Amino acid sequence: MRKLLGSIVALLILLILIPPTQAADVPRGWLGLLLADGSEAPPDTPGALVRGVVEGSPADEARFRAKDEIVAVDGIAVSGAAELMAYLRAQEPGSFVTLSVKRAGHDFELKTVLGRRPETTERWRMVRGWLGVDAIELPAALRVHFGAPPDAGVLVSTVAEQSPAYDAGIRVGDVIYEADGRPVPSARVLSRLISEAGVENVIDVVLARDGARIVVGPRIERAPDPEATP
Repeated sequence: MRKLLGSIVALLILLILIPPTQAADVPRGWLGLLLADGSEAPPDTPGALVRGVVEGSPADEARFRAKDEIVAVDGIAVSGAAELMAYLRAQEPGSFVTLSVKRAGHDFELKTVLGRRPETTERWRMVRGWLGVDAIELPAALRVHFGAPPDAGVLVSTVAEQSPAYDAGIRVGDVIYEADGRPVPSARVLSRLISEAGVENVIDVVLARDGARIVVGPRIERAPDPEATP
């Protein structure tokens, strides 16, 4: 009896001392999405809200966009980011998944093959939106002078030719004071709103020109690679 108890105790000690590496060694499925948590997603969001897409990831190849709402995966409804991530991590890399998506009032499915989650996030680069416009700050008095509200408005300083901004009619000298339904108090905010708007999505831009209010709807393009040589 004592020998049996001694063997059991020895086995328990081994189980405690040996780290549980099995779970860590199991590869997890990876899609490459940045999802909004519960505090970031609007209260009426039915599923998991996409905030960003990692360049070159399975999600990028499947053409996911920022602002997509994922409501189900493989026919299983998801109510938020935690449920979706738990399901994807339980799948093996190379698994096919079908995701039900809501985008700009349309419902459809996107199918993709899961990749293997990279060991480090240092080289991750998110897909960024681009309009081809630069702007400079304006004081409140000049905002009002140009026809914008005193608390928002930046002056367009450059517009790239053959860019979404140029094609939509945005010109140097316009004052942009609203983008994507949100005020634009600074050039930095404008850049962030464009970057997060979602490639291939249409963004409403409200501007003042000669005292008139003008609304344009350029379609966001993928930002050019800053490392690419001309």
